[in-house]
Amino acid sequence: MTKPKGRGRIARAIAIGGGLAALGAVGALGAGATLARRAVEPDRLVDTPVEVRGLVQEGDRTLIVLRGEQADLPGQYSFVFDGPDGHARLGPVLDERSDDVIREVLSVERGDLRVGARGRITGWWFTEPEQLGLRVERISYPTELGPAEAWIIHPRRARKRRWAVHVHGRGAPPEETLRGIAPLARAGITSLVISYRNDPGAPIGAHRRYGIGIAESRDVDAAIAEALHRGAERVTLFGWSMGGTASLIAATGGAHTRVIDGLILDSPAVDWAALLRYHASLFHAPRSVANIGIRLLDTGLIRGGEPDGIDFTRLTPDAFAERLQIPVLIHASTGDTFVPCAGSERLAELRPDVVQLRLQTRGEHVRLWNVAPEPWERVTEEFARAIPHPPWRGA
Repeated sequence: MTKPKGRGRIARAIAIGGGLAALGAVGALGAGATLARRAVEPDRLVDTPVEVRGLVQEGDRTLIVLRGEQADLPGQYSFVFDGPDGHARLGPVLDERSDDVIREVLSVERGDLRVGARGRITGWWFTEPEQLGLRVERISYPTELGPAEAWIIHPRRARKRRWAVHVHGRGAPPEETLRGIAPLARAGITSLVISYRNDPGAPIGAHRRYGIGIAESRDVDAAIAEALHRGAERVTLFGWSMGGTASLIAATGGAHTRVIDGLILDSPAVDWAALLRYHASLFHAPRSVANIGIRLLDTGLIRGGEPDGIDFTRLTPDAFAERLQIPVLIHASTGDTFVPCAGSERLAELRPDVVQLRLQTRGEHVRLWNVAPEPWERVTEEFARAIPHPPWRGA
């Protein structure tokens, strides 16, 4: 799709502005622009909504008292504190007292965990790939913008020429994906965990902004090329959140669709227009504000990671369903308040022949593993083992 430039963009801006009179044009346009920028700008600040209120030694275990946002999520989590310097693993909630939540400290990988420390609850469980107990190679791979860092994680018993590329979500580090390595390693699959544009250790993208999966899919293509160069014959894509969007795009229209044998997605962003409308609704903004933001990104009036604007028609369940040719496993949760599962449900409804939807009732965004690791890993491993060899590649 060719995006309008010059006069075309100005005309579209006038058309957008002209439709805002009844809403209060300046306010609605400003709100739409803010929503659009938030969708494509990498996060610059690390929020610290959780505070350590107490540390209690109880026999041979340490209990931590937390207060703040998502401190009470069900399951086991990492607590990242003191910026990126501190990391502790916390067990499930043991007790809640007023606004305080009590958990067990399972381990402290780095930093000084102390009363008064501030941080956030995350789904990441591993801080380094070596913690998986598998052989790791740290490499860089070439992308269209320059070299990007990556890890190759080798299973103990590799299945010949079977690889997977793991793609993290928007604003998250590659460590996010390490929860998905073990079930694939047990299936004998070699894993390539990548960074991509705008990550530390990777090139800066266009305008220093995200392409909400479209631009990033070309880095996924480059990672697949690296796996092929190193001996892969078939590649499974494993995407998280916006990494799921990038994986879907690479699998349905990328440069290496013929070697992609399957998709595994956790909390994927499947319908971006609906997602922006949902986030606008959280602030009680009318639907028209989200539509303005979408049009501003689509036309390139608000710059994203695609120089000519972001084509939202490519980022819908219907568009993906039309082109899917390989099996897909989706982990999604009705408890996801950041990327609602409706897009995943719609994709599964449209393509029940290839999409397996594992829908759970508890689990925040990309934190499904943390609530119930065993079933998450079991289903993932079973799916990975059962992916057939792409028929066009021969037996």
